[in-house]
Amino acid sequence: LNYKAVAKRVLAFIQESRYQLVETLAEEIARLILTEFEIEWVKVTLHKPGAIRFSKDVGVMIERSRAGLAPAPDA
Repeated sequence: LNYKAVAKRVLAFIQESRYQLVETLAEEIARLILTEFEIEWVKVTLHKPGAIRFSKDVGVMIERSRAGLAPAPDA
């Protein structure tokens, strides 16, 4: 797996996306990596600093597999 290629693709995807929820963005990043890089399993961790007042950071961590990949949502 070319980690540099994955990082560049994920960063480009994030820059062009307009997701409001970190959960949704994490799901779509997982889908992108699983499909475009043809790997079997991925763990995605996202943080959104300052999302909640008086909180340093909030975030989400998900694990997804190619076998459990749901159909892409209608755009």
